[in-house]
Amino acid sequence: MADVSFVIPTHDRPGYLAEAVGSIFAQTVRPREIIVVDNGRGTAAAEALAPFGDRVRLVQSEPRSVQIARNTGFSEAVATWVATLDDDDILQPDYLAAALPLLDDHRVDIVSTDHRKFRGRIFEDRTNFEQAPLGYWDGVARAGEQTFVGRFPLAKLLQRIPAYPSTTIIRRSFALGIGGYDPAMRGIPAEDIEFLVRALTYGNLGLVWQPLVDYRLHDGNDSASVIGQKIGRWRIFEYIRRAHRDLPPDFVAALDADLPLRRVDIYKTACRIGDRALMDEVADMLLPGDWTLDMRARTMLTRAPLAVRRQLRYGTNIESA
Repeated sequence: MADVSFVIPTHDRPGYLAEAVGSIFAQTVRPREIIVVDNGRGTAAAEALAPFGDRVRLVQSEPRSVQIARNTGFSEAVATWVATLDDDDILQPDYLAAALPLLDDHRVDIVSTDHRKFRGRIFEDRTNFEQAPLGYWDGVARAGEQTFVGRFPLAKLLQRIPAYPSTTIIRRSFALGIGGYDPAMRGIPAEDIEFLVRALTYGNLGLVWQPLVDYRLHDGNDSASVIGQKIGRWRIFEYIRRAHRDLPPDFVAALDADLPLRRVDIYKTACRIGDRALMDEVADMLLPGDWTLDMRARTMLTRAPLAVRRQLRYGTNIESA
């Protein structure tokens, strides 16, 4: 038995939840306990878990707040380590077994495996680690299937996120010590990045290079929305730069170089999708030199009345339309 508590937040996805829990029972090494934190409504979670009997503990949390649900799981857990599996993802049978060498390393605070995304029955050709840009893993000495990394260079998070909640096992005392998940991230896609930045600021990382998590993309999760993820990550990084006080200087410098470019890109995205509220949100952060002629033209087009926009875009004769 591994000294690991699984914490699974769930919100009205009983079919996926049963698959996620089933993948824990299929592990070649047993965890100490499984806790499902239900932040949905009704009895869907309880009904999905009924076949597992008392081997799964179900607790309730505030509706529609995955941050509070995970924090509730941290508080309820009794094991040294907590694995934060999402209710729509699936573990490979060797997930826990592969992590054990790092869990036994007293230097490690956070362990993450690689993962592969899938939709329906179609899996992406490359894993998350394999999709990292050229040079991303420079300085991370890979020795076998497990690597003690130590302090991960936070600037790399601006290029790619190496650890997701479903791929992560974290020391419970460490997670509580850094304050758990921030409820202020509620409703923002990619909200877990904020917690990951704090975890990697203060803790040591260990990596398992095998893709031992099947990460599901579907219409009901934020990860399936490319634009939503882009906007969410921008908001998270803005919040981190504004609210985090102990960031390493090199990460602060990387954020200060990255965010002005990201703001321009987000503004153009807001114009393209016609999101005026987002345009206003970003416009307040732009500097005079950020405004290109293209951006001004996009702004005028987006804010013009619908009839004018039709005429400009399609040459429609409004009088005769």
